Amino acid sequence: MKKRFVLLAALALPAMLAPAAAFAQQPPRPGPNEYHGGPPPNRPPPDMQPPQWRKGDRLGPEYRDRQYVIDDWRQYHLKPPPRGHHWVGVSGQYYLVRNSNWTVESIGP
Repeated sequence: MKKRFVLLAALALPAMLAPAAAFAQQPPRPGPNEYHGGPPPNRPPPDMQPPQWRKGDRLGPEYRDRQYVIDDWRQYHLKPPPRGHHWVGVSGQYYLVRNSNWTVESIGP
């Protein structure tokens, strides 16, 4: 009987001493279509102008990421990029860029 009481007390003690926050439910994560504040996705903040490049300019390092590269150029009604080039889309503007040094060759469509 005494062993049973000691065992029950040993199991119940940590549960009573655990902080209440450990049992609190986490707030729900926002869904993909919910507004989180700030500028809409794929748009610069209102006080920041979108970048404008001309032929011969080099794209900045922040725009050399896969999220800006357009692989399906037909969907955007762009001409096929020549060998060694690819299309980059930033703020609704499309740039034909050289693969080797990220310089703008032309502004599309």
